[in-house]
Amino acid sequence: MLVINEKFGVVLDPDSLTVGVARPGFYKVNLAPIEEQITALETSVDDLFNCLDPTSGFVMSQPRREGALNTAGFVTMLVFGVIFGVLAVTLALFKLGIGLKVGGA
Repeated sequence: MLVINEKFGVVLDPDSLTVGVARPGFYKVNLAPIEEQITALETSVDDLFNCLDPTSGFVMSQPRREGALNTAGFVTMLVFGVIFGVLAVTLALFKLGIGLKVGGA
């Protein structure tokens, strides 16, 4: 048996090239714990790919929340547009010299 990771007890059977779990003095070739981890990882990856589609929802979200990302993106860009628009108008007014006069006459 080849020890892949001593901390987690992962070993490799060189004859069958199967990954398994090791305990002190006993080696057991079993893929179930590793397959569970791979399934959890695949679920997370699918959830991340679903984030790229604004009409989909998250795996752990409440029911009927599809499209929430689309609405959130619209509101965010609307607020950014208003902020940058006000900033542009303010800079244009300062450029024209219509700014507030502070101080004496």
